[in-house]
Amino acid sequence: MASAPTPDDVAAACAAAARPLASALVADGGLARRLAEADWPAGVIDEGGQFHRVLVLPGVGAVRMTRTREAAAHLSGRMAALQTLSTTAVFPFAVPLPLTEVVGEADGLPAGMAAVVQRYLPGEAHPQHTGDVPVLRDLCRTLAGIDTTPLTPHLGPPFAYRGPWTAEKVAAVQAVPTRLAASHGPGLWTDGSPEGPGDVVSVGRWAETVATLTATHTAWTEDPVVPPSLVHGDLAGHNMRWQRAGAGGGGSGGGDGSDGDRWDLIGILDWDLAAVWDPALNPAYLALWHGEEKLEAIARDAEEALRGRVWLGWMALEAIYDASLREDPASEIGPATWPKLLPKVLPRIERATEALARWQAEHTPTDGRVSAR
Repeated sequence: MASAPTPDDVAAACAAAARPLASALVADGGLARRLAEADWPAGVIDEGGQFHRVLVLPGVGAVRMTRTREAAAHLSGRMAALQTLSTTAVFPFAVPLPLTEVVGEADGLPAGMAAVVQRYLPGEAHPQHTGDVPVLRDLCRTLAGIDTTPLTPHLGPPFAYRGPWTAEKVAAVQAVPTRLAASHGPGLWTDGSPEGPGDVVSVGRWAETVATLTATHTAWTEDPVVPPSLVHGDLAGHNMRWQRAGAGGGGSGGGDGSDGDRWDLIGILDWDLAAVWDPALNPAYLALWHGEEKLEAIARDAEEALRGRVWLGWMALEAIYDASLREDPASEIGPATWPKLLPKVLPRIERATEALARWQAEHTPTDGRVSAR
């Protein structure tokens, strides 16, 4: 959702723009003038972020403004991560580097707000369910090859956004079929799949399936089965900036859109959820947007594809957990559309369980122990 900037938004933009970074000025000789002359009231506010609002002024910059004190406390660290990332890796795409210092309450901003001007990255979201597999696979290879040693102090831990799978959270997801039977009628869960749910997601086995997948996600995080590497955390939608080939600007290669056009990857935004984690998460996130049937081709190898399928099961369980929270009468968000959600996520969980069984079969020696690789 977009809107016009408020006076507070404009004041935050002006406060940040008055404090350009020396490194940004060296890299761009015209930056100081553009920031000083910027017509921030003419920009557009992107309201979509849970923790930030962004004032976008094309050709000048994007002013990131926090919604909460917690987000404000992390903003400087997020910018340090981007700065380190830019010096650690050579990307075939741009990242939204900070152009100014982070300003906050001490600079006259409202309580809980911090702001920074970042590099403006043009482009748009890629059409869903399409994409050039070689480009997406190369992105996974690029991220997996980055030296994370200098980045680690600036990155969040795994599960930072949604939190780990606590016993309470697991129990809440296990109880969903029973809760839905009481509130929506006994047929909703069964009717959630056009062909009826498979055995592993049936009411009788649901608790076991949830326990198995959540325990696996926790185990793979605490005791990694492959060397962890850089995981972006949200490779989808407008976080990835694409341009139709020939529309101007550089890029990393073509991708097929829904109309057969070629697309260039211009930049990647929002590294807030970046962590050192299982690299199979990157192709899993990409497959959610570009098409789950592409996962095996996007992943770097067959083993990563299997783990990616298992991680997609985690994302499906998170979707069910989030939807269950909306059943609470105190929720400020409307109830979930279960007949639309269940046909999408239950098959994903079935595929995750099947992939996990295959992975375990391939990694269990004859003595019954699961191998580390």
